[in-house]
Amino acid sequence: MADKSRNVATVATFLRLLEEKDTASWIELWAEDADHYYPYGTEMFPHRLVGKAAIFERWRGTPGLFESLSFPIRETWVDGDTVLARFDGELVLKDDGGMYRNSYLGIFKFDEAGLIHEYWEYFDPILAGTSFGMLEVSYK
Repeated sequence: MADKSRNVATVATFLRLLEEKDTASWIELWAEDADHYYPYGTEMFPHRLVGKAAIFERWRGTPGLFESLSFPIRETWVDGDTVLARFDGELVLKDDGGMYRNSYLGIFKFDEAGLIHEYWEYFDPILAGTSFGMLEVSYK
């Protein structure tokens, strides 16, 4: 039971450190051989990041794009070494003060040491793409 509580707390810390823009501490939650997946990222995001160094390279500057970040957790479920977390993203863009909102399902798998070994991030890629100018949507 202690591992379950520890892993749920790590998920909360993961999101809190992003809100605080502290990617140096955030990356320490990851195992060296971790995998990070964006299954619905299309071509806007890499499908898979392999290893802690690649994950840090992708994420280290991301929080700096925002004036503020908020990731309230709505629910968590635990199954063995896996935590599923449903959370929202409410981010204020630094450039124009615009608001970016999306909903997420994160699947966090932990190793025996309590480090994130695998992370799957599900979100609406159309919202992300249109909000960041990577995708244009027209309705006819």
